[in-house]
Amino acid sequence: MVKKTLILTALFLLVLGNAASALAQAGPSFAQAWSGQSDKEKESFIRGVVSGVRILCMDITVGLGKAADPENVNKQFRECFNAYVVDNPAKMIATMNELYADKKNAFIPFDGIYKIAGLKMNGQNVDKLLEQSRQYAEGLKKKLEKEVKK
Repeated sequence: MVKKTLILTALFLLVLGNAASALAQAGPSFAQAWSGQSDKEKESFIRGVVSGVRILCMDITVGLGKAADPENVNKQFRECFNAYVVDNPAKMIATMNELYADKKNAFIPFDGIYKIAGLKMNGQNVDKLLEQSRQYAEGLKKKLEKEVKK
């Protein structure tokens, strides 16, 4: 469990660093970058997320060579994988398009919108998570704007 937490934290910090770098360059918002991509590019993004999740879940559940109960490993892998991967990429793209159409979501990083879209597709209420993500994105945007002015 500690290893899983450390890996997920490292992944989050890596994504956060990439998001900060993108914003610091005074480039377009995440929504603008997303809407500027073709459907094929968006499909490639979804495939990349799926591949990354698969690799991460394999490392977490297999334990990089540790002997473990195969049935338990398989169960843990499915739980990890299914928490992030959807079975309908076209619907995921449409849901992400819908979320980014709202200007309040423009600076929520791709990984955040991806997760929110997946939860929304599963019928969960994402209003509170969207509000938290907007506050985080706005704070990050202001911090980076301040640093760029220095």
